[in-house]
Parts: sequence; structure tokens; C-alpha cells
Amino acid sequence: MTVVVRSGTEPDPLPHAPRPGSPRDRPGDPALTRAQTRLWRGAGRAPVAGLYLLVVATTVLQRIVVPGTVVFVALPIAFLVVGALAVRGHIVADVPRTLAYLGAVALCGAATLVSTGWAGLDSSSLTSLALLAVMYVPCCGRLTPALRRRFPDVLEFFQRLMCAVAVVCLGQYVAQLGGWTFEDLLSFLPSGMIASTVEYNLSYPVSYGSPIYKSNGIVFLEASFCSQFLAMAIIVQILLGRGYWRIALLAAGLATTFSGTGVVLLGAGLLVLAVRRGGRWAARAAVAVVAAVVAVSFTPAGELLVDRSTETAQEGSSGYIRFVAPYDLVLAAVPSDTSALLAGRGPGSITRDAAFFNPDHVEANYPAVPKLLGEYGLPATLAFLAFPLMMFLRRAPSATLGLMAALLFFVLSSALLTAPIVYFAWLISGLFAAGPVAGARRGRGAR
Repeated sequence: MTVVVRSGTEPDPLPHAPRPGSPRDRPGDPALTRAQTRLWRGAGRAPVAGLYLLVVATTVLQRIVVPGTVVFVALPIAFLVVGALAVRGHIVADVPRTLAYLGAVALCGAATLVSTGWAGLDSSSLTSLALLAVMYVPCCGRLTPALRRRFPDVLEFFQRLMCAVAVVCLGQYVAQLGGWTFEDLLSFLPSGMIASTVEYNLSYPVSYGSPIYKSNGIVFLEASFCSQFLAMAIIVQILLGRGYWRIALLAAGLATTFSGTGVVLLGAGLLVLAVRRGGRWAARAAVAVVAAVVAVSFTPAGELLVDRSTETAQEGSSGYIRFVAPYDLVLAAVPSDTSALLAGRGPGSITRDAAFFNPDHVEANYPAVPKLLGEYGLPATLAFLAFPLMMFLRRAPSATLGLMAALLFFVLSSALLTAPIVYFAWLISGLFAAGPVAGARRGRGAR
């Protein structure tokens, strides 16, 4: 697989070409015998299969939890994959990122002791803090050069999965138009294996009173999550440089989710690409976007998306719950208490201490920043934010995907303790980040 480089454009540097320090002998090289080629390929299949498993865990298995717990199976799978890669020498600790992680966890732990004290440190607080500390351990790792160049292959695998998801989304929508009543097709699984539908809105009508429900691809936690992954897949396909039929399919699937967060993520990705690739590419992309908008305007999704464009001002709406209420509530409560500003109110207190944070019981969905600020205070929040920022942006294999991962994590999803989102964002950024030697500039001639 190659990344198409078009005249006048500046594509993201997907690391298909060998980086400094990576093995030079590959299948097809004259220096390799047939037996050596088979051995090389066999040795490389297991690590790549582990990466594919991580993709599956963050997409197809997104709703599955460890039976009897609230822990997503993506968490133990991530540890399994990282452990297997470490044994084979394919993953190493990124030192600056690891130090940032340790500092962040230490400050969160100290804030917890200050806010609750030893006497007030109950089991729920310990569980929340432990989950925060454990979940991000794999994110300290990055691949070695030999495996990092398989990034396009991993993206291609992700694309195939998301094309299948798009087909399922279209099927859900068309079936409802034909009279099928929306239902959870995973309800046959034991209830203890599925993430709570109380905490996550599996799906809901496209508008009040409508019999048509938003498509969620069956396997995604929410229709909005499905839309975000489809939007990410569209940008990935643009980076790979071919398969326009895939883009059309993914966009059609995205439309059936009737979710604004996917549109926001897609718009952000296109904007970043327009800046990076220049005016000519931006003009072509603008024409394509206008054509897509016109096409969507003739569908039921068009009118609904227009109606939802101003919903952040409407209390109780999805946009208000995600993008306004959590910030208003936390920023109103925390400054009123100096100890809360410095050390928070303790792990899990955002939902547990409603009398302090949400006395009027306003519905809110807390993203990473307000949740950290309310539970661990300002110093720990600033320290913790440095860690994911390094993970997403420092020497990422694609600046575009790194920025989209940051937007997904910080703004669009309540991702702080949602393992599938955390690990997917790491998978497309920090896991494939270049090392200090490969990423360093060497002399004035480097570009």
C-alpha cells in the first residue's frame, strides 16, 4: 500500500517508507532467499495481528465489558497486545510521555488525599482513581521502527471495518423506512457483558416523536460515537489517497447517524488538510463539500442537521448537554471553593456530589477537562492534560489524525474513562509516533 502524493499537495507523512534504523531487508529484496522471505513475513504477522485486534477492540467490541464490571474489554485487550509486543521487542516506553504520565498520576493521587483525606477515601474513590491510573499505562508505549511502518496497513484494516459499519448503518435506516422497529440487536448477549444503556444513549429518535431512530452500527456505544468513527474513516481514506467509492459509502453511513459531532470532526479534519495541502486542494475539497451538502439537503438528514446547528443554546438538547452544561456547572462550582479549585472534590465526585456541582440537576455529559477539574483540581488537571497532548501531537505519524484524536478526546466524547475512545485515539497517534532519533532534524538540509 502506498500513499498517493499529488502535485501541489503536502500529504501527511504516513510512515510507509522505512525510517532510520529500521530493517532494510524486506520481502522482494534480492538479498533475501525464499525461505528468509517466508520467515520474515511469518515473524511480522503476529505483531500486526495484535494491532488489528486493538482496532477491533475499539470498534466492533466497543460495547462489550468484562462480565460483571464496568470495565470495557478494550482495556485488558490493550494490555494483552502491549505485553505481547513488548516480549517481541516491538514496543518501547516513550520516556517523555511516561514521565508526564507518572507526574499526572502522582498529582491526581495527591489531590485525592487532600480532598478526601485518609478517612474519606472510600472504595468508589479508590476505584475511580485506580481506573484512571491503570487505563493510561499502555498509552506510554510507542512502536519500534520495524513495526511503525505498518501504519498504512493498520489504517487500511480500520477502513474495511468502517465500510462494513457504514453498510450496517444504511441497513438500519432503510429497514426502518420499510417498517422495521429499531431494537438492540446485541440484546441476546448477557446483560453483564454489555455497557449500560443508562450511561450511554444507544440510540434515540432522529427527532421528537419520530419512529425513525439514529443508526449506531449495532456495535457502537452511541450513534454519536458511530458518527465520529465514520468521520475519522473519511479523513483516513483521503490520506490514503484512493477509494472515492469508500468516501461516498462512509459519508452515506455518517448521514444516517443524524449526529452533529461526526460532522464537526469531519469539518475539523478537512480544515486541517486544507491548511496543510494548500489552496488548490482546498478549492477541490470545497467543491466536493458543497456538492455533498446539496445532496444531503434533499434528504431528511439535511433539515434535521440544520435544526440542530443552533441547539447548543437550548437547555436539555444534545448539544447543550455535551458542550455547554458541563463547563457551566463546573466553572460555577469550583471557583466558589478554594480547596476544590486546588485539589478537586475527589474521584467520581462529578456525579456523586450533585449537591455541589449540579444542585439543579441539569443534564450534563462531562468531557475530560471539566471532569478532571472538578474531581482533581486545577494543578492536577494541567499536569494530566500535558500527557494526552504529548500522546496525540508529539511526533505523530499524521498531524491531521493527531489533531482529530485530540478533538475527539477533549471535546466530542466523554473519553476520560472510556477505554475504546482512549485507545483508538492512541492507536492513530502516539502508538505510531516516531522515536527521538527518527524524529530529530539532522542538519540544515532536513525538511
